[in-house]
Amino acid sequence: MTVVDRRTFLAASAAVVGQGLVRPGELLATAGSDTGAAVSGPLPLMAVTFGALGTSLVARNDWRPLPKASERAGWEALPPDVRDTLVKNADKAATGDWPMMLATDELEFKRNGNRSRYEALSFGRRSRLGDLVMGECVAGSGKYLDQIANGVWLICEESFWGAQAHLGAQKAGAGLADAAEPIVELFSAETAATLAWVAYLLGDKLNLVSPLLVPRIVMETKRRVLEPYYTRDDFGWMGLTGKQHLNNWNPWINSSILTATLLLETDVARREQMVGKVCRSLDRFLEDYSPDGACEEGPGYWGRSAASFYECCRTLVSVHAGKGAAVLVHPFTRAMGHFILDVHIAKGSYVNYGDAHVEAAPEPTLAYQFGLATGDQELVEFGGFEATRQPVRFGTGTGGASLSRELAKAFAVAGVRGVARRDALGGGAWYPALQLMTAREKPGSAEGFYVALQAASNGRPHGHCDSGSFIVFHDGEPVFIDIGVGTYTAQTFSADRFGIWTMQSPFHNLPTIGGVGQHDGYAYQAREVRYEKSDVRPMLSVNLAGAYPKEAGAQRWMRTLTLDRAARKVELLEEFALLREAPVSLSFMTAKEPAVVAEGVRVGGVLLAFDGTQLKATTEKIALTDPLLRHSWGDAVWRVLLRSATPVARASWKLEMRAA
Repeated sequence: MTVVDRRTFLAASAAVVGQGLVRPGELLATAGSDTGAAVSGPLPLMAVTFGALGTSLVARNDWRPLPKASERAGWEALPPDVRDTLVKNADKAATGDWPMMLATDELEFKRNGNRSRYEALSFGRRSRLGDLVMGECVAGSGKYLDQIANGVWLICEESFWGAQAHLGAQKAGAGLADAAEPIVELFSAETAATLAWVAYLLGDKLNLVSPLLVPRIVMETKRRVLEPYYTRDDFGWMGLTGKQHLNNWNPWINSSILTATLLLETDVARREQMVGKVCRSLDRFLEDYSPDGACEEGPGYWGRSAASFYECCRTLVSVHAGKGAAVLVHPFTRAMGHFILDVHIAKGSYVNYGDAHVEAAPEPTLAYQFGLATGDQELVEFGGFEATRQPVRFGTGTGGASLSRELAKAFAVAGVRGVARRDALGGGAWYPALQLMTAREKPGSAEGFYVALQAASNGRPHGHCDSGSFIVFHDGEPVFIDIGVGTYTAQTFSADRFGIWTMQSPFHNLPTIGGVGQHDGYAYQAREVRYEKSDVRPMLSVNLAGAYPKEAGAQRWMRTLTLDRAARKVELLEEFALLREAPVSLSFMTAKEPAVVAEGVRVGGVLLAFDGTQLKATTEKIALTDPLLRHSWGDAVWRVLLRSATPVARASWKLEMRAA
């Protein structure tokens, strides 16, 4: 199989478009579900679509993305239990003091790397404000207006609206925010959107509290966020200068920028220019997105990558009075949405890699809305299914969902409750750009084996040294796992990122050669990828050697993972040649205590069998202290090490996983 990387794909795409053979956004590449569905690798999709509409934006005073609080019919039509919940949440938020935010809280990240305490204070204010706003919109009584005014005023008085972990983007660096240089990052942009919703929904009511509240919202939002966005192109997440690799920041921030601009900006020309810039930035995101529609950052980031892009499209279509809706049903947008179904294992577990957690279930109404907009009935029905597995909840909570999403959820919950419901238990998928295979023993059922292997670059956003690693589940339960990522600290995104043990290849399901693991960076990646689709024996073969540095001495390391549906087993073949003899070990990570037995290693109800004359098994327990890792796996994980009996230069090892 010939592997075409993203840059080659896009360059070739540009050449084809230049010849006039197809229009931008109509290029097709085989990817996605195992059926071989076609998806697109779009070029300037957003600029082409919305640029052609010119000055057709709905006027600010005429745009009604949601009913205002004074438009009672819309709020009174919400399901009674939703209305009751929103009022109860507001009652709770209306009591107690607002948290203080001190300079020493903001300095904590620079001093000791901790970001969680400051973020709890900052997010807590915004979450509380959101609950109050939702409650006031439902009740319409004015009961919560004073506390809403308190929240608005406190936030407007803050020196910085974002996370202190992101202050490295200012010239002064991390520490305290430089109020003279406002920067646009995730949470400053989201705060702008939150306050814009407050002004839109409750502006007339807030004017009765004080006529200075809404003007303060407008002034602070423009000064801190909208003006820097308009005048600067050098924020790396924009993608407007150089060739930065982009991630979820781009659509997430752009969705907030769109919301704040369209709700607050009164200058018609500036409004149109901001929309145009957002479209250019989003096109850079699409250009850098995996051409097969996969989320490189992992399923846990789907909700703020693909789903935030969908929200940008939804907003743009709405403010163009329904024009440009082709972007929502575009094959590439649809593929981005469908990806979350293809990586669902069972019971809320997902194929996690990089900085993704195994529990990555999308919020039910978000999946439902995405599927409805893109015409993906499977995604619609999965949203309905998830609404029964994880009932739709309201109340943003500290660090929880944004007000933008809580509002959309409130008006979508009746729909998601009324659709047909179906779990996402597809037979398998192949994403050639991400080089990700998934395969299920019994399509439509969680019974039996589920396997996944990805061979993407170790330099991708939020990546670990894990190219060629795999996971195995059996009967919906984890057998061999990707541990995921712990709580973010200063080290997580520093030069010492790969000093964190969970990001190193010896703690993934990978070989260690002479004590040397994989290297980080875009140059390090498994190659010679060969995927075979089959109803009986789907298989992925990769050469792991390219993911290791020279000192490992790996000339060739062919790993082949096969799911034998007929024999109800998983086969793993390791064939390698090294420059010199070296001790070699294979790591297998598990959340269940393994047992070394005569036949191999038993993990729960699965036996890992191998030739005991070639490999010797040991196990080690790794206690978990990080709260996020403990949430996923409990108090500990274990590493099974299969070590070569003697130093070896070449070998062929056959291993099997079967029900014990």
